[in-house]
Amino acid sequence: MSPAPPEVVVHPDAGVLAAAAAARLLTRLVDLQSHRSPLHVVLTGGTVGIATLRAVADSPVRGAVDWSGVHLWWGDERFLPDGDPDRNETQAREALIDALGDALPHSNVHAVAARSDDVPDGETAARLYAAELRAHALGDGLAPRFDVLLLGMGPDGHVASLFPGRPSLYEANSLVLAEHDSPKPPSERVSLTFPLLQAAREVWVIASGAEKAPAVARALAGDDVRTTPATGAHGTERTLWLLDVASAGDLPGSEPPTPDGGTVTETGLRPRTASTAQHVWAAVDAYVAPLVGEADGAAAVRAAAADAGLPDIAVSAAQGRFLELLTRAVGARRVLEIGTLGGYSTWWLAQALPADGSVVTLELSAEHAAVARASLGAAGLSAHVEVVVGPAMDSLDRLVAAGGEPFDLVFVDADKQQLADYLDRAVALARPGTVIVVDNVVRDGGVVDPDHPDDRVQGVRAFVARAAADDRVDGTIVQTVGEKGYDGFALLLVR
Repeated sequence: MSPAPPEVVVHPDAGVLAAAAAARLLTRLVDLQSHRSPLHVVLTGGTVGIATLRAVADSPVRGAVDWSGVHLWWGDERFLPDGDPDRNETQAREALIDALGDALPHSNVHAVAARSDDVPDGETAARLYAAELRAHALGDGLAPRFDVLLLGMGPDGHVASLFPGRPSLYEANSLVLAEHDSPKPPSERVSLTFPLLQAAREVWVIASGAEKAPAVARALAGDDVRTTPATGAHGTERTLWLLDVASAGDLPGSEPPTPDGGTVTETGLRPRTASTAQHVWAAVDAYVAPLVGEADGAAAVRAAAADAGLPDIAVSAAQGRFLELLTRAVGARRVLEIGTLGGYSTWWLAQALPADGSVVTLELSAEHAAVARASLGAAGLSAHVEVVVGPAMDSLDRLVAAGGEPFDLVFVDADKQQLADYLDRAVALARPGTVIVVDNVVRDGGVVDPDHPDDRVQGVRAFVARAAADDRVDGTIVQTVGEKGYDGFALLLVR
């Protein structure tokens, strides 16, 4: 499988980098858990790596992750006694794992064995870790397939404990190896090897500081792995470099940070900091806010979701008003929503209903559904909104089998990987004239790339292909910009 090309994101400083990496990780875990479990994440040490874990612990969004379905591993470890403050595991426990408490089962934490009488050398620790990896492999695999693998990078370009010029760079058979002569103390370490690192779905390299800028530039320019091991850090679906301005200083086209310190992802090697266009889009949304007129009830639903630590991925107020107006325009009495989250879009849809109208909204997470029910109940909408908990496909199939009254409008804002199947069920639950709205189908332009590594983009592409071939619907896609960035929605009319 060919490696995913690198994407580069530049942040103003190390503090913002750690906070942004933590937010990105939490959001990715929540997204992945909507369709896959368990998840396997590889942690890294180092200053910025541990700062990222600390930011995860401090984030209110951490509660949105089902940590019982997350397994934690390490890319490398310093072979020291248990509890030594220089061990990556010790630092990770203090920064994050202890804070998670019972939410993260003890059995989900897979640390490299520490030096002891029973584990006297790195080879023994490496064998034990390889056995632990095999114990959690699927099928006939040799290890779990890591969903997100975090790597720090040293000024010499090393990742994990794979150092320039060392034989470990060429290891092709072992999952884990012992390093006895590390140029960076302590000299004895245990490390995953490149074949295992490169089998991860997503590899994120996190680096900060001007001293790392030359190695960052060499790695992203494709330098020989023998001199810059970080060149070999890539995932099968995504390769992401998360940098601060200092570490990106030697990249071609580097620019100074904008005053507000925003960030933008760009595929390829030319990084840029905050997009001026993004700030204009957000400013326009703020300008039209009086026209939208977010009611106190909507604001309360939004605030409750934030207080509960739900990810900030709901529609904007302007988009919510659009949904309300569209629902009113088609005279909808029965509305189906796929993807409740905290109930913010649900609130807007419910405003357009007649006295006998209803919204049926489907939500995978029981925790999210509880937040939505409480907020919508406080808004006086309990009689008009039914929140159904469970996998959306199961809920949709039950609705189809029940053969009830068709829906007049369907709004889909859920996992993109199943959009094509959601379309089939939505049409089955519709009538001629039903409007179907599918959100987030442009993906910052990624939808045009047939080889895009993000499975969400591929899910959208499958949906578009299905809709284009479906003679039961007419449709279009409208590109949008705003405080939520560059995206778009599909608008379909059932014939």
